[in-house]
Amino acid sequence: MTTLHRARPSTLLIIVTVVALTLLAACGSSADRSTSSAVAARNARPCPTIAGPDEQQLSATGAGVSRVQVTLADRNRASVDQDCRVLRTQVRFPTSRTHALPLIVVAHGRDGDPSALAPLLDAWARAGYVVAAPKLPTTPKDERGNSVREESAEQARDLSFVVTELLHRDASSASSSIHGLINPTKIGAAGMSLGGLAIYGLISNTCCRDRRIDAAILMAAVRRQFPGEQYEPNHAPVFLVQGDADPGYHNSVEGYPELAPPKWFLTLHGSGHAPPFEVPPGPNAPLAYRSTTLFWDRYLGGNRAAGGQIVKAVEASNGRGTLQHDPGP
Repeated sequence: MTTLHRARPSTLLIIVTVVALTLLAACGSSADRSTSSAVAARNARPCPTIAGPDEQQLSATGAGVSRVQVTLADRNRASVDQDCRVLRTQVRFPTSRTHALPLIVVAHGRDGDPSALAPLLDAWARAGYVVAAPKLPTTPKDERGNSVREESAEQARDLSFVVTELLHRDASSASSSIHGLINPTKIGAAGMSLGGLAIYGLISNTCCRDRRIDAAILMAAVRRQFPGEQYEPNHAPVFLVQGDADPGYHNSVEGYPELAPPKWFLTLHGSGHAPPFEVPPGPNAPLAYRSTTLFWDRYLGGNRAAGGQIVKAVEASNGRGTLQHDPGP
């Protein structure tokens, strides 16, 4: 018969301690492993050195419109594939300009590109606005392929970063093509699809509100909760535009009542998700271009008559659109 002997407490403590130290030496603590993983990930995706000039002239995409690309790097925040956020930003403005102009910053749709919105952005620039559209970093997805909601807050911060950097360049860089171009007291923000969720963040969510935004346009915009944050009354006038054949049309239908006036909501009848805004433009694109330009004229350009002109443009559209609006007090 085998006899079992009970170890004395002091002996047992020594054995346990030795085993624990051996395991820690071999594997590291969970905190150490987490830190090591983070460092490894950081080293694997460093912020790249930006090759070439950080500002370059681009060919015009529309008559009367000039384009410059500026490369901005926020080294304090990471993206899904590198340890900073590089924002190559197309800046459009009227070729013939005589004074500082309002700035509009634009967020494209999920994993999209500003060039998809080129005709619309050209229309705004031609009407007298500086239009800045960054190429946003790749959107991280969850295991089901859905966009991670935290990223929309990061995209809102991207837009704020672009505004800050462009205002700094405008004011302090005499060699820049945009020096003296921007009126810093008149700033708009527009977003398409998932980019619209970033705009909701800028104007009405505790995640990332930017009080510099004076007016906003939400184009077929997604509206969801931001993790750990909450919606508050928007501080800026807002214009929702969406087609009623868009599966996400409910986002605007449900979002409009939650917004504070001044607010506008244009329904484009028979339009799907992208055709009113992206290339190739659909049959309702001219109404979208015209009404959104008038919205900027009203709230950024100081043209009080432009609000009535939005109403008239929709009434003259032969049933292509229906307008709801609450101008507020």
